[in-house]
Amino acid sequence: MKQSLSELEQFIKDFNLRQSTGVIAFTATIHFNNDGQAKTEETEVHIITSDNIGAIYFLSLDEQTLPDMFSVRDHRFTYTSGKCLSIESPAYTVAVFPKTQNTSQG
Repeated sequence: MKQSLSELEQFIKDFNLRQSTGVIAFTATIHFNNDGQAKTEETEVHIITSDNIGAIYFLSLDEQTLPDMFSVRDHRFTYTSGKCLSIESPAYTVAVFPKTQNTSQG
């Protein structure tokens, strides 16, 4: 769990996703793979983090059958530097590619 949270935090930092208010919200392209069935969607993403908590939410999925919440407790998060965040479970994998980056205006 701690490794997954660390990977999530590094993803947030590298893509400068945390706004000055502390909110982590952005648009992303997600690639969902379940037993060789691949789907790609664009969605609004929100991330919540604290000491031992990390969760990512997809808020605007068109495909209602896709999962829309993932926690570091229940999933394995890995970050490929400068590219994407991967979320793995025994049943599926999801890759999150941020489309917009926060450029803090102070």
